[in-house]
Amino acid sequence: MEKKWDVKHLLRLMVTSAAYRQSSRVTPDLAARDPDNQLLARGPRFRLSAEMIRDQALAVSGLLSSKMYGPPVKPPQPRMGLAAAFGSGTDWETSSGEDRHRRALYTTWRRSNPYPSMATFDAPNREVCLVRRERSNTPLQALVTLNDPVYIEAAQALARKMIIAGNPPRESAPRLPRCASRPPTDDELRGLVKLFPKTLARFQADPAKALDLATKPLGTRPRIWTPPNSPPGPWWAMSLELR
Repeated sequence: MEKKWDVKHLLRLMVTSAAYRQSSRVTPDLAARDPDNQLLARGPRFRLSAEMIRDQALAVSGLLSSKMYGPPVKPPQPRMGLAAAFGSGTDWETSSGEDRHRRALYTTWRRSNPYPSMATFDAPNREVCLVRRERSNTPLQALVTLNDPVYIEAAQALARKMIIAGNPPRESAPRLPRCASRPPTDDELRGLVKLFPKTLARFQADPAKALDLATKPLGTRPRIWTPPNSPPGPWWAMSLELR
């Protein structure tokens, strides 16, 4: 009331409060003092909402548009081939330019045809009003982040940021705090470095598919700077040239 019913101010106050920003980590001391979390000694653990998952992927990759207001947009979605049965409005034409990467808030939504990736992460279909969303955990959600065009595009953009300087994988991996909000642990770093040569060998065995994965849908690959007198090896063989 003091802020003249400014809802945005209220939300900002809530999300920047110490209680809202509590870590979800449970220490023995906190477990003894507040076992049921009635005093909000720790934050709850839960998956992000459908919209936030998509926006987070675009944000860490550097693709998310900060543009505000305006009509709804049509971001990339899988070509489901339903147009023949349900009409041309099912498979839409993706928005171009900055509108392609706008926040999920601006996504076109039809009750009869909800945006597939967000529906998989429990976004409501808007046929009825919901007081609280359900939070599911299904294999379909992992498949969305592996195969949906939005996440493929975000992965491409993030990879380009990580390798644009031509650093070896062990030097590039510490950039991952951009994704996890923390440095990688030693075990995580070893796993990533170990994964690199296996993935590289698989891509080298099928250059055509590797090129598709590197360029579709973002387009021509960037040129990577290769240090002078760089040592030979599989990493430097990955130096990308403009085509």
